[in-house]
Amino acid sequence: MSKDLWENLWSRSDGDSLLPYLERFYKLKSRVIDIFKDFGAIRVCDAACGFGAYSLALASDGFEVYSFDVSPSAARLTKADLEHFGFDGSRVKSADILSTGYPDAFFDGAVANSVLDHMSAADAKAALAELRRITKSGGIIAVSFDGADDDDTAEPHELLADGSILYTSGSHRGMIFHPYDRAEALRLLEGLEIVYTELNPQGERVFVFVN
Repeated sequence: MSKDLWENLWSRSDGDSLLPYLERFYKLKSRVIDIFKDFGAIRVCDAACGFGAYSLALASDGFEVYSFDVSPSAARLTKADLEHFGFDGSRVKSADILSTGYPDAFFDGAVANSVLDHMSAADAKAALAELRRITKSGGIIAVSFDGADDDDTAEPHELLADGSILYTSGSHRGMIFHPYDRAEALRLLEGLEIVYTELNPQGERVFVFVN
């Protein structure tokens, strides 16, 4: 993922203005979170955490959350947001999902929401491998993919050989979006034990699998 791209986006974000949206994730009712509990997960990674919405959802439900984002500004936002709600922000850092720096099998579970679809297909496979490396055998991993709509092709872009969209100008310049349908997502996750799938109200395809 392009550190400069995401840092440029997140450095312009106002943490206070995000709080009303973030509040919806406090003690979020989620089937995915229930599955993490069912598997006995305690130590969980929020990969490419953005401003920490799912970090808050997990922390407010009692998980020991570690969060990272390639953007230092996003990591700072997540730390501040967790601390705003009274949770430990010391386990937030800046790191690349392709090389997180965590030890092998360090986590009971990991979450990557709308992350793999903002990478090339090759990088998505590598990122998935890294998530599996840092999650213990028998642990649980949840990934989601944004749904595609007309707005995704409104800005100037080019289509890459792997089917990814690369935005060439406008507010998304330099960003990659790879629109996964269910079949392509299942190909990416081929061979894994998928225990739950859903198409949520936001149009995101969610998959939970055992490592």
